[in-house]
Amino acid sequence: MNQLRDYFLRRQAALPADGPGFSALVVRDGEVAFELHHGLASLELEVPLSARSAYYLASESKQFTAAAVLALVRAGKIGLDDDVCALLPELAGFEQPFALRSLLNHSSGIPDYFQFLRCQPGWHEADYFNNADILRVIAHMDTVDGGTGHRYSNSNYILLAALVERLSGMPAARYLRETLLLPLGITRMGFDDDRQNVLPHRVCSYEADPQRPGGYRQHLGNANTVGDGGMYASTQELVLWERAWHRQWADSDSLLHAMLQPSPLADGTVPDYRFGLEWVRRQEHDVVFHGGCLWGFNTLVLRLPQLRMSVIQLANSDRAQPELEPLVAAALA
Repeated sequence: MNQLRDYFLRRQAALPADGPGFSALVVRDGEVAFELHHGLASLELEVPLSARSAYYLASESKQFTAAAVLALVRAGKIGLDDDVCALLPELAGFEQPFALRSLLNHSSGIPDYFQFLRCQPGWHEADYFNNADILRVIAHMDTVDGGTGHRYSNSNYILLAALVERLSGMPAARYLRETLLLPLGITRMGFDDDRQNVLPHRVCSYEADPQRPGGYRQHLGNANTVGDGGMYASTQELVLWERAWHRQWADSDSLLHAMLQPSPLADGTVPDYRFGLEWVRRQEHDVVFHGGCLWGFNTLVLRLPQLRMSVIQLANSDRAQPELEPLVAAALA
């Protein structure tokens, strides 16, 4: 714990208190062992970051999407080796089957939609788009990336969100909330599927820019997709999720272990990326994690289950980007 505390205090000392910053939380044996909030959630309004600050989780959201899908698998709505094309006509142009597990572990080869957006003349991060827009982009794809290996693609998790909606008969945000979050007492954390929602304690994100007054520019990212991203969460409510996570780790028949099952690729190798989570070994310890990074938001939630520990860092500036390996080393010191 001392090394972790020192790590976060060093990060705090490197950032001004009147700029964007980060929230750090260490949960040990289900209790908060360390907590730090440094910087501002809104530079314009001078609102400090706190345990209630709602950060955009970016790709950290994928574990929640995968959990929702696995809940439907366990309910018998679909199988991991089932071809999803009948439920996802947007994939017709590829003229090939796609097993559900190939979306979950990024082995489908379906290209990442961001590469298509970024090549559009005049495209800007402030341009609005949602899941329906991206599904239309995917519907115009017809060629998979070469090979059969792990190729991270946000398109996979846009398609998974559509599957959740079509199999459950309700929006993915509602299904996640009712099935997985509310039973844990989590009432505010969830997918923001309406960009016009007034979200209490919403955090803004920034990028250092010494040419501007105040030294920062505000990110205007206007993505409104869920599945690949879309989750907003505070450390206050992530504590509840992490307590449940470690309870499920102790239960080999849990939804979590269904998410962590190995899925060998065509060449027989098993990637570290399972279903919405990565699982590696460091110093004889399991480390399970996912991170997120988009438009100034940088997030990391990592677990060391043998220590019954979770380490969380959420940031609203690239200057406070979490560092996986130093955090793991500090936790194991």
